[in-house]
Amino acid sequence: MEEKKQITIHNIKSSQYRQIHSDGASAAITPSGLININFYSHRNVIPKGTIFELESDGRLGKLVGITDNSKSGIVREYDFGVHMDINTCKSIRDLMNDKIKEFEKLTK
Repeated sequence: MEEKKQITIHNIKSSQYRQIHSDGASAAITPSGLININFYSHRNVIPKGTIFELESDGRLGKLVGITDNSKSGIVREYDFGVHMDINTCKSIRDLMNDKIKEFEKLTK
């Protein structure tokens, strides 16, 4: 039987490589027919400013509140987006389905 040829793929992290937390994603199809997925995380808003009492010696005292121009609510912060063709999308879907099955098997 003829032996199949092999090739090694070397995985290298780019200088921009990073890991992030994702609470979810939104997706759409681009005008050129690619699938675009954008990953986001949720967090509380960061106040524009905070107001503190000032101690007589100049140290910060008790927190009094936040400035009026601060927002309230939750921020959905989009960290990055990816464009891919349908074959890449299906390949990632299959990878994620395999990882879901693996996780469920480990956590039974």
